[in-house]
Amino acid sequence: MDTKAANSILILEDEPLIALDHDQHAEEAGFTQVMIFSTCASAHEWLQTHTPSVALLDVRLRDGPCSEVATLLRNKDVPFVVCSGSSKEDVDPAFPQGIWVSKPCTPAELITALKQAKEKVASPA
Repeated sequence: MDTKAANSILILEDEPLIALDHDQHAEEAGFTQVMIFSTCASAHEWLQTHTPSVALLDVRLRDGPCSEVATLLRNKDVPFVVCSGSSKEDVDPAFPQGIWVSKPCTPAELITALKQAKEKVASPA
């Protein structure tokens, strides 16, 4: 059975150093369970049986665009933060529905966005 794990976050990032930074910022934002994936395929497979409370993703990884993951998160009512160097206008329509943070960003900007996403879980619209 798939249930939404409290205070959990899925991080989808293929640059190891950025993924480590995201992990640290997620912990600073109050997340206690962190799952990091470096490919869209592995994240999509994990999401078939798991649901995080929030997700943080890039628009494109080495194995391609993360559009299917963003759509699956939206279908599961998982709020997500997009941290990307891409422009909102140049991406799949699934992405701008997330909270957008442009790369590069400050730790404070990312932590604020993660807390905003977490608040959406606490008080869904």
